[in-house]
Amino acid sequence: MNLLSKLLLVSGVVLFAGTGVNAKELVVWEDLNKDNGIAKAVEDFQKEYNCTVRVTNSDYVSHVNEYEKMLNSGTKNLPDILMLPADRLGSSAQKGLIQPLRFMSSDSSLYLDKSIDAFTYNGQIYACPRSVETMVVFYNQDLLKYPLETMEDYYNFSAAKKIEGKWGVIGKWDFMYFIYGFIRGNGGYVFGQDGAGNYNTHDIGLNNAGAIKGLEYLNKFVQNVVPVSVLGPDGFGHINSLFTSGKAAAVITGPWEFNGYAKSGINYGVSPLPKLPNGNYMCPFLGFRGYVVSKSCNDRDLAEKFLRFINQEKYALNRYEQIQELPPLKAVFKNPLIENDDFANAIAVQAQNAEPMPSIPEMGNVWGPMDKAIGKVLSKKATAKDALDEAVAEIKASIE
Repeated sequence: MNLLSKLLLVSGVVLFAGTGVNAKELVVWEDLNKDNGIAKAVEDFQKEYNCTVRVTNSDYVSHVNEYEKMLNSGTKNLPDILMLPADRLGSSAQKGLIQPLRFMSSDSSLYLDKSIDAFTYNGQIYACPRSVETMVVFYNQDLLKYPLETMEDYYNFSAAKKIEGKWGVIGKWDFMYFIYGFIRGNGGYVFGQDGAGNYNTHDIGLNNAGAIKGLEYLNKFVQNVVPVSVLGPDGFGHINSLFTSGKAAAVITGPWEFNGYAKSGINYGVSPLPKLPNGNYMCPFLGFRGYVVSKSCNDRDLAEKFLRFINQEKYALNRYEQIQELPPLKAVFKNPLIENDDFANAIAVQAQNAEPMPSIPEMGNVWGPMDKAIGKVLSKKATAKDALDEAVAEIKASIE
């Protein structure tokens, strides 16, 4: 049984319409347990275009990798539409795995400018922005009535909670993606940019004085007021368990956790990230998820019509109501439903103080060396300077 068959069997939802024997068909890969977010749009699209849309759901981060494997192995029944994070856009376009979206040249003005930039490669737009995400603070209002203003406040609060046998603020702080707010807020950066916003991959700021200071400050939390259980591959589960059980007062994470926290029944609030000791706000990555049309798509016109259809304001709002992922559509941001929503507001405010994740192919060379460097520092196997110097040397070598 090939991978697509397994997806259909284990986690898929198949939505049918169209009665003619020659009815057109699209195969769409949606994110894991998120197919309900587009169910209404899919139903209406099938009726309007007399077609069948087959929707399966699996972890969107692996979509491109799985698609490439299937394409190279000659597997049939490949997806027409899949999802990807913005940092995978450049490499996917470079390999020819996805096609530029022709309608986005006219529709780009409907979306936040940063989302269009994130999905543009060599002057062409390859993805239809689906959702915006960045780090925020989820806090248990029974343990912490109001969010704190600074990370130093959180450190002191966490130290006091530890004495009580509980935890203050926690996070998945052994991964580069989750700690970038510490690094960027202190003056570190991934790649330098020219006046036009083009990245200089020879200018890497992940081992400058600011990056070192940021990692050292993070290490202060990990060594003193963060449980060891949140580190390592099982850390995500421990973080959520500690927070939803009331054993941790706050967690810095992203909007993908909203559904789980809401269902847990915990009395929580959401806020943008606090200030660092230097007076700057933490500046995390600003990420985007997007829909793309695959190289093997059998009906490019229908696929583009589908993406345009499901991102109409009414369907984008319905998607937010169903899965709480904020669509980067300007009209949605101005809608009262979003303006009066505390969770959406926290994401929107933080998005103004977050750095778009580089979507160039070279970004793929950054994650491994940086995660390794962070792990060495947190396990006391290297100083921040030595670990970051080694990581940057490895990144440069892999890029060259």
